[in-house]
Amino acid sequence: MSRISLSGTVAATTAALVAASLLAPEANAAGQHWGTVYVVDRGDKVGAGYGDFANNGGVYATVGANWVDMRNDGNPIYVEAAFSFWKEDVDGKWRWVLGKTVQSARSSRFKPVGDSLSARLDAAATQVRADIKVCEDIDLTTDICSPHAILSFSY
Repeated sequence: MSRISLSGTVAATTAALVAASLLAPEANAAGQHWGTVYVVDRGDKVGAGYGDFANNGGVYATVGANWVDMRNDGNPIYVEAAFSFWKEDVDGKWRWVLGKTVQSARSSRFKPVGDSLSARLDAAATQVRADIKVCEDIDLTTDICSPHAILSFSY
């Protein structure tokens, strides 16, 4: 009798896992593409970046980023994404509200490197926007950055 009880429990657990996996949100394989954008210093391209922006399972907004240091002069290259959300404020007006700003690791390699930059979706918002730029990290002064790639999606 314990075998029947155990097999019944296994069957119920398996059925629950199958149902949960069928109902779970699926991450987008690829989203909207951004780039290639260049960091230009005194007329020379010193860095570049490209990638995509997607809804990751209905939980995160994710920027997939690839970047490269084209000069390898000791000033590493990085990607920055500032996430904003379209939501109603306390006055009942809809506006973009800045959320999280995320930076990638710095890289001084001639070969492209990649990573993901993410922010959790805001349940009170209806859209998310990513303001993406590629920058050269320069000590003791303002970093030089590419033009901004700005993408959004509704959720």
